[in-house]
Amino acid sequence: MLRLRKDIFRWTKISNYILAYCNHKQTTNNDSLLHEIILLVGYYCVLNQDNQCRLAFGNRPTVLQQLSCLPFRYFVESKYMDILFPTLISCSFDCDTTRAILQTEMSLDLIANFIETKLTEKKATNGDDNKFDISAFNMRFPFEEWNNALQYYRPISKRIEKNYNDEEKENESHRIDFDTKS
Repeated sequence: MLRLRKDIFRWTKISNYILAYCNHKQTTNNDSLLHEIILLVGYYCVLNQDNQCRLAFGNRPTVLQQLSCLPFRYFVESKYMDILFPTLISCSFDCDTTRAILQTEMSLDLIANFIETKLTEKKATNGDDNKFDISAFNMRFPFEEWNNALQYYRPISKRIEKNYNDEEKENESHRIDFDTKS
């Protein structure tokens, strides 16, 4: 058990170093390595709170902080968002500690919008996913959790607004039904 803890500690330290190095020296080869470490971190954390919390502690900046401070292109260009965002979701979904850290570094609206986009894309393709692309969102975070994740990252104010709008639509439909019956 002690050996496993040491190995996990080494793994997070190595991940932290690779993230720092690739972020500091940006080259094509380093971008490939960076993408691989981002994927690996995501697979390490998905639906595992112990592993999620391990990324939040240790030497500063932590792995989680470094992921949330990658170059701007990872937050605005879809090809880079498709690499980073599933990992951010895997690192922080259903873990209030890591979500709070992530929220200090970036807006959670970006993550909620990403999930909404992926849900829309999935509906548009009738669920036909590329089952062999290990970097695809559906391969890195379980589809069954997408709606839960959307609720988890959507700000409370938007949830209340959405519920209010849903109630308004329901009331409007009742008024239309009442008017047609009269």
